[in-house]
Amino acid sequence: MDRRNFFKTTGLIVGTLAGSQFLIGCGSDDAGTTTAASSGPGGADLRNLVYMTPFQHIIAHCDVYVAAHQGFFAEEGLLITSVGGTGTASPISQVAAKQAMFGKAASVITCPLIADQNTEVVTIGQKDQVSQYSVASLPDKPLTHPEQWQGKTIGVISKGGTTELQLDAMSVAAGLDPSKVKKVVTGADVGSLEFLRRGDVDGFITFIGTETSFKQKNIDLHYLNTDEFAVLPGDSYLVTRETAEKEGEAITGFLRACRKAWEFMADPANGDKVLEAMGKLNEIEVSDKELAKAKVAGEVKVSTPKNGKFLSIDVAAWESAVELMRKSGIMKDKSRPVTDFVNTTFVDAV
Repeated sequence: MDRRNFFKTTGLIVGTLAGSQFLIGCGSDDAGTTTAASSGPGGADLRNLVYMTPFQHIIAHCDVYVAAHQGFFAEEGLLITSVGGTGTASPISQVAAKQAMFGKAASVITCPLIADQNTEVVTIGQKDQVSQYSVASLPDKPLTHPEQWQGKTIGVISKGGTTELQLDAMSVAAGLDPSKVKKVVTGADVGSLEFLRRGDVDGFITFIGTETSFKQKNIDLHYLNTDEFAVLPGDSYLVTRETAEKEGEAITGFLRACRKAWEFMADPANGDKVLEAMGKLNEIEVSDKELAKAKVAGEVKVSTPKNGKFLSIDVAAWESAVELMRKSGIMKDKSRPVTDFVNTTFVDAV
């Protein structure tokens, strides 16, 4: 893959931001901070901080919505304004531009930017503990190893994005040449299945939300999780390095509220309240309540760490991921330590 072209086409060169599309009038140089008129417990003013998602408002980002709806942020003196992004570039560019304090992105995106372009962001909490992504294939023609798609066609969610990079990393980890695999865009929704049924692809990468939809519809597919060959920590919360140095209380409060939200979401008895929180930002996402609750359960599953403490950072996984990204050519840097990519201080303080 042409790495330079990837960063150019996805808009991830921070010096050329997406423009004013997401500028939301924070009126401050302090990383998307304003003082809101709302009051929290005891009548104290809440500090309004901006969080930008990687893509729209969907169940994958529901912990933030639940934390707001249940008052967990207010307990920390915070009022979080959630802004739906339009792709991987959105949260990184806007956090770097101080138009949002918090963003979310996968390691395969943030690490190369930090190492090779000196982008001043750092991960402060890890949402995905298991990969959201799997290679889906027909049950009678299951893809169980990267060698099986050498010389074949695999669908990815977007060209040059997280899923294409992960597919390449799987090949490299197995000692194979990723350029021998043809990639085509099949998207992220259930429509991706049609490419497989028509024979346009031999398999396609799907994420936990769409996988859940297929299972709810009793559509039988074989799934090979990308972690089976290439462990690359998924969506994780990030801030600027400057914010990490100056805003420890706000960061810890944000993470504490989000952890409470995950614990709340993990209890099926709270299902209706979780959907209520989600519905305030995207009614369509919860229009099918049974499916929405199944998606919530799926997100809880991939977000639960071995130690049971949501948002914990698996440092060993990040270390191995950095080495794999170097080996696969996703990242040029050969020397930066894992502490340049992740900061465990705040989640440990929760």
